[in-house]
Amino acid sequence: MPSARFVPLAFAVMCQTAMTGLASTALAAVGTRHDAADGRKAPGPAPHHPAAAPAAPEVLDVVARTLPGDVTNTTPGGGLMPVQTVPRLQSGITRDFIAKQAPTTNTLNLLQMTPGAVVANSDPLGLADHTTLSIRGMDQTEIGMVFEGMPAGDPIYGLADTSEWADSENIGHVNLTQGSSDINAPTYNAVGGQITETLRDPSRVRGGELELTGGTHATNKDFLRFDTGEIGHSGVVAFVSGSYTRNNNWRGPGTNRRYHVDAKLVKEWGEDNRAAAIFTWNSIDEAPNLYLTLGQWEQYGRSYNYAGSYTPGATNYYRLFQYDRTSMMISAPAHFRLGRHLTAELTPYYQWMSGLVPSGATLTPGKIYYGDSPAGSIDFPTVYKGKAAVAANAGSNSFNAGFNGSLALHTGVNTLRVGYWYGNLTKNSLYDYSPVSSSGAIMDTTIMTQGGQVLASKNFHLMQQVNAFSIEDTLSLLNHRLTVTAGFREVLLSRAGTNALPGAAYHWASDTATPLPRFSVSYAIDPRNQVFINANTSFHAPTSDVPYFDAFNMTTGKISTVGKTDLKDEYAISEEVGYRYTGLVTASVGFFNYNFTNRQISSSVYVDGALTTNFINAGGQTTRGAQAEIALRPWHHFSPYVSGQYLHATIDNDVAVGNDLLPTRGRTAIMTPKFTASAGLSYDDGRFFGNASFHYVDAQYSTFMNDEGIPAYKTGNVTLGYRMRSVGFLRHPQIQANFINIGDANYLSGIYTVRTNARPTRGVRGTTIAGSAPSYYLGGGFAAVVSVSTGF
Repeated sequence: MPSARFVPLAFAVMCQTAMTGLASTALAAVGTRHDAADGRKAPGPAPHHPAAAPAAPEVLDVVARTLPGDVTNTTPGGGLMPVQTVPRLQSGITRDFIAKQAPTTNTLNLLQMTPGAVVANSDPLGLADHTTLSIRGMDQTEIGMVFEGMPAGDPIYGLADTSEWADSENIGHVNLTQGSSDINAPTYNAVGGQITETLRDPSRVRGGELELTGGTHATNKDFLRFDTGEIGHSGVVAFVSGSYTRNNNWRGPGTNRRYHVDAKLVKEWGEDNRAAAIFTWNSIDEAPNLYLTLGQWEQYGRSYNYAGSYTPGATNYYRLFQYDRTSMMISAPAHFRLGRHLTAELTPYYQWMSGLVPSGATLTPGKIYYGDSPAGSIDFPTVYKGKAAVAANAGSNSFNAGFNGSLALHTGVNTLRVGYWYGNLTKNSLYDYSPVSSSGAIMDTTIMTQGGQVLASKNFHLMQQVNAFSIEDTLSLLNHRLTVTAGFREVLLSRAGTNALPGAAYHWASDTATPLPRFSVSYAIDPRNQVFINANTSFHAPTSDVPYFDAFNMTTGKISTVGKTDLKDEYAISEEVGYRYTGLVTASVGFFNYNFTNRQISSSVYVDGALTTNFINAGGQTTRGAQAEIALRPWHHFSPYVSGQYLHATIDNDVAVGNDLLPTRGRTAIMTPKFTASAGLSYDDGRFFGNASFHYVDAQYSTFMNDEGIPAYKTGNVTLGYRMRSVGFLRHPQIQANFINIGDANYLSGIYTVRTNARPTRGVRGTTIAGSAPSYYLGGGFAAVVSVSTGF
């Protein structure tokens, strides 16, 4: 039972809820359990697990029937700070926040308010995949991505591509674990943390939702979802949704189009048994955005982009860079109670991706090589000043299948868990060329050598297998107030590939085995106060398949890069100390420390006109800092939220460049703003609702020598909305307006291409090391969207 001090508060909330008349008020049972990981209300009392983490404190909640958009108005901070009890620093967002953001947004933009998350977007509406995320200086390639129990994003290049995962209307909750990951997570790159996303569960009542959205930049989105309710008396519930989104490129020519389908089926039975099936499909046709150097931004600002009309022989025409990609993800996460003391988790999955990223380039007839062999005589439809304009097509398709599972034995005060993950990936990469017509259109043919082969700068086939074994033991003492957990994971990663370019080494193989011990302690001082420590190890396998394969200069036929099979994994040892308070005010504060070896920095570059990803081994790095967040449960319909992070990261060694070393020891690491902060205020009385948010990111370096970087920036967003009474079969129609970057700030949001040094620098051994300019993401400008939606 709750203490007496909660009774007046509960009575006030009950009266206030009854006065709104918008939702049927039903007093939930005292001590309703909330899932510590995602903030969702669990149906009924929690099953007893002797070694579980300390439960959240009992709070008398008044749970009204869910409002449109699955809003409950129960999460602190307006959906920005669900209760967490895991012994590590972790943040999250729920439907209370997600439903009030622009319907076109993506997962990375949704996480912008969480402590330590630096989101570099170049599209204010979130439709395009020109968005990246860094956490404590580690970019998205170093962050594990888990969607409904399966690995998500590009499994080799580590790109998130979160706009492909789900429509925002279907996202149930997202957790961001800063600096560590679940021991059983199907990832091998989670040095910077882990993003875990799940879809909303289907409703047990038949119905659906229709939403129509329009806004600036000719934006429109049509979304329709249908919930089956319980199918017969089977206990099975499901939903399926589809959407179409279109908008014009906000700062240049071109149009974005997105087609998306989500579906989820859930069956629950017996005591603590649950099985689900998830399907998502996405197809996108995306307009390009040109990344800028600092000088280009200062001179041209937002006007610097690809050309809207074609000039004969030019390679900057936007249609030469139009990007398309199709993906599909299927998973079936299940939880079983096999006996009184034994439970099991199992998630089989399948992921397919296929895409083409063209780039404008030129070839010189008569001086073209295919690998180390002359391509011979090739006829081009147009030749201008001895150069033939072509589209360099970076094409790939991948198939990723596997399963992830664990068994847990609960005996008295002890829980023993063993896990196994198997993943099998094949990826084909063909970077070929297509001729360009006199009007600048990419012709629907492929350039062939004189001998009849497809002219290509890359023709790879990559095979990868992952076998990960884990064991974890949790001891719960002092009436479950003290929880001690020790675990160990071993990840065996095997990669092999073939290279079909003439003159290249045809086959290569690489095998690594990485031990990953971990340890954590959590102590519940009382039902509201928790302290914890977390010691963790993690690793990051090399990003990109490019470094493994031989590459050739297409003009000379000479080898330009020799493939390597001895690439080193990034390895990190991290420690965290944290404190949480849960009540009317919810707060979390923590301190962290990292030590890296073989620090990997991803960088995007063009090779023979085709976009590719390379990485730089920056050696050692030390990162230290503190983060905090605080939020209020809904109080007089208001829910404020504040978060912040302090970060101090230094390079531990001089970085090798050619035959010399740059004097980088002790300098500030790239992508590590010293301060980041966010503040938000949410209001929702059941009829009128809205929120306002502010985000600040300090200056960041883009070179190891700290001789160039981007300045600090500030952005703000506002949401206003109104819910109507139900009319006939229309359940609470609502109108919502989202205003993004309300100050129309013109800013560089992140680093696209990292460089060792921007200016000529004398190396440790006395040679002059030439500099090169980094390039950056240009932050999205002002945008506004209005959506009208209704349940039915």
